[in-house]
Amino acid sequence: MKPVRVCCFCERWESGGIESFLCNVLLHMDFSKLEVDIVAAQIQDSVFTQPLKDQGIRFYELSGRQNRVVENHRLFRKLLAERRYDVVHLNIFHGLSLRYGRIARRAGVPVRIAHSHNTALRKSQTRPLKLLVHRVSRALFTRCATDLWACSRPAAEFMFLRRELKSRAYRFIPNGIDTNRFQFDAEVREKVRKDLGVQDKYVIGNIGRLCYQKNQSFLLDIFAEVLRRKPDSVLLLVGEGPDRPVLEEKAQRLGVAEKVIFYGTSDRVERLLWAMDIFVMPSLFEGLPVTGVEAQASGVPCLFSDAVTEECRIGSQTMFLSIKADPTYWAEALLKLHRSDYSLDDVSKEFEIQAVVANILQEWTR
Repeated sequence: MKPVRVCCFCERWESGGIESFLCNVLLHMDFSKLEVDIVAAQIQDSVFTQPLKDQGIRFYELSGRQNRVVENHRLFRKLLAERRYDVVHLNIFHGLSLRYGRIARRAGVPVRIAHSHNTALRKSQTRPLKLLVHRVSRALFTRCATDLWACSRPAAEFMFLRRELKSRAYRFIPNGIDTNRFQFDAEVREKVRKDLGVQDKYVIGNIGRLCYQKNQSFLLDIFAEVLRRKPDSVLLLVGEGPDRPVLEEKAQRLGVAEKVIFYGTSDRVERLLWAMDIFVMPSLFEGLPVTGVEAQASGVPCLFSDAVTEECRIGSQTMFLSIKADPTYWAEALLKLHRSDYSLDDVSKEFEIQAVVANILQEWTR
């Protein structure tokens, strides 16, 4: 029997949330009846690439630049003609990417899934223009998708035309994880803390791309307030991104640089989560952050901004605060949260990776 050939598309492939989601899903799939390609306009170094290549997944880069829209569309048409996919699964954060669904429809791809992973666009000088293009694109191209998926209700409302959502329901696809992988390990916690040199410290952690959306700049302000109340604290930032130089400079300016660890990326985030005493995510907007789910599954108390979608609340040690509250309020709130006994039963079963994989396979192979 011919395997189902699937194109998983994203605009940029790197070490971000969409890539983490796809890696989690694909590494738990049976490929005996599947053939999966990762297709991206731009492919950068990622901790998720090699594990997927080891599973036989192919990577195809279009032009190598996201802003070469016309060329990317031309190359995508060419790839569709060559590979003849049964499914095109668009993993997207901007309405313009919905046009790939139109290209796929014209190429005769029978299953065209538009999967929204975010709720807003990052701040930039061109943001008003990008929002205009986003709104026009979703008006023109939402209907080109056979299926509408989203990681949360706000993500669906951001990406898809309202009348389309009224006429057909979107499908909620949680950012699933392997919960067993994140089962707390006290022995590993102590080893990692020793390796980091934070054995006797209060460790505040954040995992995510160092960028405007994730708002680590505000987290530095919060951390400065925490240090006034708890001088034995350290801030562990896991990830890379365009804001790293700015964040390093701000840490120096605030006088906290010696207590901030810029760790870089990691493919063993569960070990770093176990080392933390609290996980803080003051994001300015989110779809449903994978790292937020992982943090709760690891048993670390979590403090999220109210810009993180409510669907992310899956554990009993999770608090949401207004993104408009000042750093002092955040500092006082996080110091009241403490690690406690934890059970995997605290995590909703719909976030278990096998349940998510089953839902996706049902649609890919229908």
